[in-house]
Amino acid sequence: MKRSRPHLYAVIVALCTTLLLISGAAITSSRNQARQVLFQYVHPLAAAADTLLIAGLLIWLFREGGRKWLLRVGWSILAILIVDAGLGTLQQHGSSEPVAGTLHAFFAALLFAAIAAIALVTSPSWQRDPQLVRDYGWPSLRSLSSGAAFLVAMQIGFGAGLRHSAVGVMPHLLGALVVALFIVIVGVFVTNQFPRHASLRPMAAIFMVVTGIQVFLGMTAFFMRMMGTTRSIAFLVISVAHVATGSLVFAVSVMLAIEVRRCVLPRAQPTE
Repeated sequence: MKRSRPHLYAVIVALCTTLLLISGAAITSSRNQARQVLFQYVHPLAAAADTLLIAGLLIWLFREGGRKWLLRVGWSILAILIVDAGLGTLQQHGSSEPVAGTLHAFFAALLFAAIAAIALVTSPSWQRDPQLVRDYGWPSLRSLSSGAAFLVAMQIGFGAGLRHSAVGVMPHLLGALVVALFIVIVGVFVTNQFPRHASLRPMAAIFMVVTGIQVFLGMTAFFMRMMGTTRSIAFLVISVAHVATGSLVFAVSVMLAIEVRRCVLPRAQPTE
């Protein structure tokens, strides 16, 4: 099926939002003042360009109308964008910098996940009738996928708090172990129950692979920090990649939860 223009545009917006996340992470991850100054100039420019692109996406959503839940996603994106811009302004002026910076990074990840959801529901695969299957496991896939997205969101918050010195390293490290284990459980549940499903199995596999990459990057950044190499280019690259991949994990968790709600019917109730 041919890709639609809204889908291609949503993918472009998602890619540009990724660049925005990267430029923001580079500011907090860099221990070199010259690099920080450079990225502090780049980040507002990237934010302005991304805001214009997101505005175009929202105009398309509101003009098209259609499903109410899709319009609610559009309004949510607008609200997140406004709040995130305000938090970024507070951070620049030094007002409650650790808290404002943490929330600014967290809302940026929320924004990316919401745009990724728009890209999913405008994709060619979404235009086909869903391949409906019946949930037969316990806990239900709906609760597992929603729980995974929630836990990843919490882990994103811990990571943002660590970069902005709002929390220590231990909550983020312990959270990484819990979240990674939970994601593996979700992935195994999906792939075992529906090994031939056209959308659920690939999405679950991607979820586990991206999470594995994220854990590797996080552990590498942690050991480099312990060895005192935080001023190196390598540390900057690993740390920024860790932040970007974390946002990607969150986006995939949201998309998997959406696919589960679309394709998986609730478990049949036993007859008396």
